[in-house]
Amino acid sequence: MDENKEKRMISNTDYEVKQSFRIGGKEILLAEDPNANENLFYMVCQYTENGIIGEYSQAIVSEDYLEVLLEFTKLIEKEATAIQEERDAIGQSTDLFSAAQCEPNDYTQSIEGKVIAIKSEVFSPEYRRGNYQLVLAISGNGAMANPRGNAVFCQHLNSGKHTRFERYEVLGVVRTEAMPDWAKVSLVQLQGKRDKPTEQKEYAGNYEIIERIEVGQKVYGLGFREGAVQPYGTWQGWKNSNRGFDAGHYFSDVETAKADLHDRAAKEQERIDRPKRREEGAR
Repeated sequence: MDENKEKRMISNTDYEVKQSFRIGGKEILLAEDPNANENLFYMVCQYTENGIIGEYSQAIVSEDYLEVLLEFTKLIEKEATAIQEERDAIGQSTDLFSAAQCEPNDYTQSIEGKVIAIKSEVFSPEYRRGNYQLVLAISGNGAMANPRGNAVFCQHLNSGKHTRFERYEVLGVVRTEAMPDWAKVSLVQLQGKRDKPTEQKEYAGNYEIIERIEVGQKVYGLGFREGAVQPYGTWQGWKNSNRGFDAGHYFSDVETAKADLHDRAAKEQERIDRPKRREEGAR
């Protein structure tokens, strides 16, 4: 064992991670604390993150190593079974896409609004299948011609879920003749939804804005992202601006997120009203 390797600990505990297994966008952890209270030396838990915040859940502690080891394997099996059931329900072709089926990833060309294939090695093994590779590029600095950034915001053709990849993870724009029938049908459906004015949606990153409040020249938005560790967030932006939202706060429940949204809006209104009150007081 490398003595210089930094130990990985469960946050805010003395449990050191001894085993980990990634599957289904989650990480199953088995950890040990030889000095734990009540001889609860072993822990198994699930860890998920959205790129910003990580969260531990389904934690079990025990003095019995075999008990937590069995729970460790059960959690892995549970995720594997769920993925297998999802595969069976979708019933789409799964052959991997190669560079031969794509136009090259030419950085001088925009990929916005085009179906692209993501490199198979980007995905964890359980998702390394052709139907997961195909996405519709929607926006992001990385989707532009001669991009200054790498972020490409996309929508999966196999599920319609929103996601993000980097421009350097793109294999290329999929040739029309290489598109499977199911993908062509899905593309028409996704484009139809996006073309309807009543269906137009606003996003802060991968979060769909579901409520907004305008105060002065600022806009405050409440967003939701299905499947995220903290699925709700609040952001601020400017009216009539193309810069989008920034300064995100993230939450696990909608009520707390709504309270934060209204609190941020109220503070901005107070900031606007403050000079008026001083002016009135000077009269």
